[in-house]
This record gives sequence, structure tokens and C-alpha cells, in this order.
Amino acid sequence: MTVLPPEPSAPRRGRHADPAPARVLGITRITQTSDLPAGINALASADGKTVIVRAGLDKVSRRRAVREVLAATHRFPGLVMWPALADFRIRRMIVDVADSASGFVQHLTGLITPDSPIVAIVASAAVVAAGAGVTVGVATGAIPVPAFASGPNGAPALAPGTPRPVYAHLPVYPASYLGVFENSHPPSYGPVGGFAQTIGHHVNLALYYSGWGEPFQATFANTALASGAWPVIQINPTSPTSLAGIAAGEYDGYLRSFADAVHAYGRNVVIGFGHEMNATWYRWGDGHVNPATFVAAWRHIVSFFRGRGDFNVTWLWTINVDTSGQTSPIAAWYPGDAYVTWVGIDGYYVDATGTFDNVFGPTITDVRIITGKPILISETAADPPEAPEARQIMDLFHGIQRRQILGFIWFDAPGIHGQQWRIEGNQPAIDAFKKAARGYR
Repeated sequence: MTVLPPEPSAPRRGRHADPAPARVLGITRITQTSDLPAGINALASADGKTVIVRAGLDKVSRRRAVREVLAATHRFPGLVMWPALADFRIRRMIVDVADSASGFVQHLTGLITPDSPIVAIVASAAVVAAGAGVTVGVATGAIPVPAFASGPNGAPALAPGTPRPVYAHLPVYPASYLGVFENSHPPSYGPVGGFAQTIGHHVNLALYYSGWGEPFQATFANTALASGAWPVIQINPTSPTSLAGIAAGEYDGYLRSFADAVHAYGRNVVIGFGHEMNATWYRWGDGHVNPATFVAAWRHIVSFFRGRGDFNVTWLWTINVDTSGQTSPIAAWYPGDAYVTWVGIDGYYVDATGTFDNVFGPTITDVRIITGKPILISETAADPPEAPEARQIMDLFHGIQRRQILGFIWFDAPGIHGQQWRIEGNQPAIDAFKKAARGYR
């Protein structure tokens, strides 16, 4: 039986208008079945064309289930196939499934209980495929995320009466994010708007760096939200913070205040910790800290946030591009898929020979060996002394689209070695930005 998709609610107007709806799965039909197991009301098919709902649901419940399953495409991005990524993900799944299935199941059982919705999701995919005759490669269920009876991985348990956490990760669409870092923010958001005006395109990510102990910049985040952008915060364990102390819970008071502020903000944020840890130039990085200590600190931070009920965080694990003699293999620094939402890669066009493939290509390959998580170019800019910056800006946009990368954040500030990463005043670079961004979502 086929039913119509739910009708959208009337849009709000004025300064509180809803942003343009994100492109969701290419749903063309909704099919009912009586074979869904208990706790599952709807599934999204891997081909991105079908939502399968439980037979016998009344009209209101059916529409609610469909809305929830569409929303769940962002809650469990690792379990969902978007049309734009389907070919890549299917190819990768065929190659990896034999070797990774056993380890994946063991990993899940270490993180969740038998009553977890993820267990029901995996089981229901097989039930639907076998019982209903519907092709479902990877599916996601429209069911609520339960509160933790005890905190995951040692994180504090949710207090009685705490609302159930809700996953609110940012959507995963290739070539859909264009962000900027400006030296003067926060607290001022003005330069971000000025950059957007200069390039003639909306900015939807606003990056700032936060030393350990600094509070969440709620005013900046709210200004970004009003401008249609999400804040990206790179929290760095600046001196005299100890990563071993973070892992041991010595700084949980600070984490509690930050997590509570993010929770009070209530909208999507992107948070990274100890960016470019695979490089040698930061005190929390290679040659200064054991990778296992960094991983333990990262896992503690994520677990602590989740234990406070803050699931509106997209966790950005940010590495530097492979640089001979200055970076180490990234695998030892990776906290694991359960603790990472996106992978960030920082890299720059520093000379005339720089292209997307030779700047970012080797590192993207390394990332794909250890994870299939979405990739964001989290810092980049161009200032080659002998080549037109405009050409490399065009190459950046093309590389993002060709390699199905989420997008990039332009570092619009002077470099520490005198580089002129800023595009203001460079008309050819501005023109290239404007031209390349026209077809950008």
C-alpha cells in the first residue's frame, strides 16, 4: 500500500523564518508492512527512495513516524545512505563488510544494551529484507533515543527527570558548507558577515578557537544562528592543562559549565578538541603527548557531554594534512567512530604547485583507511607566491564537489609566517570566489 508523504507545516515569516529545507532522501513512496519488529515504526531504505512504515498505524501516527525517520537520517549518519553518496558507500561496504562485521558487532555490544534502538534497527533491517521482500541495505528506525541508565563509557548518568537526549547532528550533504574564520571574532560577528558580502555567498559555518577554561560564546552563537550559520568551536588544551588530567576527570567542572551552556543554547554546534594533534607544533600534539593519552581525553570529553544530555554537538576530529617530517600517522590519534561525527582536515595552498589532489588527496586516502565518516576541510586558504590565488580557489571548489567533501572553512586571516590568506583587497580572488560559489548549495 502506498500513502502520500506528510504535508509540510506552514513556514514562518520575517526574521524568524525557517531556513530553506534541507534536501532529504529522494523519497518517492511510502510502503506499509506488518513485519516490523516491536519498537520500530518506520525504516528508510538504503536506496533513498522508500520509507517502510508499520501497517495499522493511524494517519497521525504514520505521518509522525515518517517525519521521525527523515529526521533520523541525521541522528545516525553512519547507518544511512544518501543518494549522492550511495555508490561510494556501497562500494566501500562490499569491500569492508567481510573484515569489519565481526568487530563492528563487538564494538556495538560494548557501547549499548540489548534494548538499544540500534540493536532493533539492525535486526529490523534483516526482518524487512527477508519478510517483506523489500531491498534494504542499511536502514534507520524512527524510535526515540533512550536516556542512559548509567553514563556511557564512564560518563555521568543523566539525573532523574532529565529530558531524553536528542541527536541533532548537522546534515551530511556534499558541497553544502562554506565557512570562515576571522581573527576578530568572537565576540564580534561583523567580519563574518563582511566576508559573506565580499564573496557574494551565504556563510553557514563560523569558526573560532577557544582556550581551555574559556566559556561557550553564547552571544556569538546566537548571532551566528540569526545569520543562518552554525558556530564551530575548536577547544584547545592550552597551558597548563594536562590531557591526562582531562582523561582522569580533573577538569570536569569546566566541562560541565561548557556542556550546560551548549545544552542551553539548544541548537547545532560543531566542537573540536586539540586540532592538528598529528602535527608537531602544538603542545597537545605529536612529540609532546602520547596518542593514547589524547584519545583518552577526547573520549572523556565526548562521553561527559553525552552524559549531560547534550546531543546537539557535531564532533569534529581535526587533523593536519600529511606533511613530511612534521606529522605522524593519524590512526593512533583516532578516538573511534563512536566518538567522532565528522573528520576535519586542515591544509593550505602554499606554493604554485598546490592542487586539491596533492594538498588533500593523500590525507583523504589515509582517513578512508580508518573511517568512512564525512570529511570537512576545516581550515584552508591560498597565498602562493608565484601562482594566481584565483586559480587555486576554483580548484578548491571543484575538488570539494568532485571528492564529495562536505565543504570548507576559509582561514581569512594573516598567517603566522607572513602569508596573506585574507582575500579582501584581492579582486581576482574575490571574483573567483563569487564565480565558484554560484553553483554551491
